[in-house]
Amino acid sequence: MKTRWWSLLLVLALALGLAACKQATPTPTEAAPEEPTEAPTKAPEPTKAPEPTKVEEEPTGPMGVKASDLEGVTVEFWHVWSRRVGEALEALVQEFNETNEWGIVVQPINQGGYGETFQKMNAAINTGELPDLVVGYQNQMLAWDMAGDVIVDLNTYVNDPTFGLSEEEQQDFYEVFWQQDVVGGKRYGIPMQRSAQYMFYNVTWAKELGFDKPPATPEEFYEQACAAAQANLNDDNPDNDGTGGWVVNSGASAVAGWIWAFGGDIVDEEGKYTFNTPEAVEALTFLKKLYDDGCAWITESPYPNPEFATRQALFTTSSQAGIPYQLAAFEDAGNDDEWTLIPFPSTVGKPVINVYGPSVALVKSTPEEQLAAWLFVKWFIMPENQAKWIEASGYFPTRKSTEPLLQDYMSQNPQWAAAVTWFQSEETLKKFEPRDASWSAVRTAVGEHVFQIFSPDFSADQIPALLEQLQQVAEELYAEYH
Repeated sequence: MKTRWWSLLLVLALALGLAACKQATPTPTEAAPEEPTEAPTKAPEPTKAPEPTKVEEEPTGPMGVKASDLEGVTVEFWHVWSRRVGEALEALVQEFNETNEWGIVVQPINQGGYGETFQKMNAAINTGELPDLVVGYQNQMLAWDMAGDVIVDLNTYVNDPTFGLSEEEQQDFYEVFWQQDVVGGKRYGIPMQRSAQYMFYNVTWAKELGFDKPPATPEEFYEQACAAAQANLNDDNPDNDGTGGWVVNSGASAVAGWIWAFGGDIVDEEGKYTFNTPEAVEALTFLKKLYDDGCAWITESPYPNPEFATRQALFTTSSQAGIPYQLAAFEDAGNDDEWTLIPFPSTVGKPVINVYGPSVALVKSTPEEQLAAWLFVKWFIMPENQAKWIEASGYFPTRKSTEPLLQDYMSQNPQWAAAVTWFQSEETLKKFEPRDASWSAVRTAVGEHVFQIFSPDFSADQIPALLEQLQQVAEELYAEYH
């Protein structure tokens, strides 16, 4: 009990002491002066998180193909060129394979001439073993497309914003060449080069015969051809009797040129054949008289280069692409006569040339192979590459900007320069052959029918009936394809 009582007294004393201490703390009578304050500091803006780096998307071409998708893609290219021209093509392809940025590999394969290539493509359509690129004429491309829907509409690639041709590049092509590959709005091909049908004309011999300029009309052509034939008949060499004027050419390209020269045409505005016309009768009647009067003659050679180089002909009809072979024939003959190229003399006030030539078409395959094939074509038709091709082949360039790169070639090749000059002249009528799928068959029929007029037992009054028959055959062949 005692211990508990003293503990209570000790607790009470401590409590009273703490209370007394608390009361002894003085209470301030006025507030302490305030410290001067600074202007309130603006709270810092929250730091923005850095924007994520934009990853540029790789541009895509037709059907969503990117350039990176082309690495190692192989393009099979069927073409028609051999010998010197074929070697030039191989060299250009090798250059592309070694320098193109995409890693594309082009494999060129020679398939023979145009006829052979046409047939091989027809067979390939049946088997499905098709190339990626093929060279052919417009009518052949239409025939392949009708047979198997295999030709790509190149409008898709030409106008592609990433891999296509700019408006300026498209306008750089000569209009007559650029539009030749468009049928029904579809672009079947790209003109790699063009050629034309001309007369080869011996200037030196013509001057010796008394003619100081090429013939401008059929009448002048007849006069000069007959003068050359008479010269050979009356000289001391009996081996050249019966030669000297024009070497007969009944091929469709030459026949078309003569019909145009007499103001006619071989198709109407709808593309249907028109062989049975007064103009065609007049043209063939002229050729028949030329032959009957001994001013035109037939040679068994399909390419009468030696005959022209040895003064057995004042005129031959040939493609411009035949210039290198004719030059070689003059060299072989040891003949330094000056010769040149002239258009078909005409009755319409303007001389005529038949402009034609193959293009390259894309064959339907995979999106990657199609784009790779297009990029090779685009590279091939660049002016600096096209200039190399023209120098090797002797064809026309199809782009205006290629021509300045060929000035040295032009000065060294006066016959080629003459062909280009005639083509560029506004005074020259430039025509091209039908682009219908049936033309391959019809042109064969033209040659077979027209050749008949040069038979000794064929008379000029049979020409209307012959053309009527040709017209019927052409209409039947047209119907087969339509």
